[in-house]
Amino acid sequence: MNHRLRNRAGSLNLRLLACVTVLAVPVTGVSAKVSAPSTIWAKAGVGREQFSADALECGMQGLAVNIDNTEEVKTLARASEQLEAIDASAMAALTDGSSQFGRPDLDSVRVQNGLDVAARKAADQQTVIATAQPEQQYARIKEMMFTVVRKCMLKLGYNKIVLTADQRNEYSSMKGGADARRNYIHQLASDPQVLETQRETPAP
Repeated sequence: MNHRLRNRAGSLNLRLLACVTVLAVPVTGVSAKVSAPSTIWAKAGVGREQFSADALECGMQGLAVNIDNTEEVKTLARASEQLEAIDASAMAALTDGSSQFGRPDLDSVRVQNGLDVAARKAADQQTVIATAQPEQQYARIKEMMFTVVRKCMLKLGYNKIVLTADQRNEYSSMKGGADARRNYIHQLASDPQVLETQRETPAP
C-alpha cells in the first residue's frame, strides 16, 4: 500500500484485462498447480473459437467503459497527489537537516530528525490511504466494468455455472499448461448437462 496510487491506477486496465479474460478463458501459462475459478461462463454447444472470441469481445467492452470522471478515480488521483506532496515535504525536511554536515556534535540531532521525519511521513501516508480506501475504489471500478461484461455475455446467450470442488481440483492440478486448462474450461462451458445442473442461482 506504500506504492503510488497513481501507478497502481495506471496498471488497472492491464490487471482488469487479465481478470476479465479469466471469466471465461483462463490464461495462466504455467503447468504448476494454479487457483481455479469458482464460476465460469457457459453456453451449451459453443465452439472453442467462438467461446474465446465472445469472451474477448465482452472483455474489451468492459475495458472500454469510461471511468475517468468517476468519483472513484478522482479519489485515487487526489490521494496520489497527497502522497507526492508528503514525499516532497519529507525530502525537504531531510535536506534542511543535512545542511550541517561536518558537525559531529549534530550527528545525533540529524539522526533523530531523520527518524522523526520518517515517522511523520509514514503516519501521513497511512492517513491518506485510510481516507481514500483504495481497495474499495478499485472494487467499485472493477464492478462497473464487470457489469458491462456480464450484460454482454448474457446478451450472447451465456450463463454462469458454479464449478464443483472436483472440477476445481482437476483444473488446479492439471498438467499441460494453459492450453490444457483452457480446453478443460471450454469442455465444461459447452456441456449442456453441466449447464443444466450447475447453473448459478441468481442473487435475490
